[in-house]
Amino acid sequence: MEPFQEQFVVVLAANVGNDGEWKTVPPRKFAVIEHVSIYAIGTGVETADYFISSTIGDDFREVPIVTTRGGTGAVLGSHPIRAFANPGTQYGAVIRRSDATEQIAARFVLAGYYHPLGKS
Repeated sequence: MEPFQEQFVVVLAANVGNDGEWKTVPPRKFAVIEHVSIYAIGTGVETADYFISSTIGDDFREVPIVTTRGGTGAVLGSHPIRAFANPGTQYGAVIRRSDATEQIAARFVLAGYYHPLGKS
């Protein structure tokens, strides 16, 4: 097993309701995501939804991240999670919101490991 701790920075400009950042799972490896943390700032962060995304087989999945207020104009979250991504597919972090009047910036950290598939 090969551990990873990947950082994703997602910035939604005003008038943008949905975006994310992704990384690709290396060939012949299977990603196991075990922990997620997030820190987001901006107007409207409390009403936005935060997800990790990944692909298993032909199915794209989004897993919500539980957040709490982290002060005025900020949310944070940190908890164990179990998600997977197949070799060559993407995994990452997504923000969705209905109030797109101001900018939101978020830093996500996903931690886990790559499990080798077959012979190297």
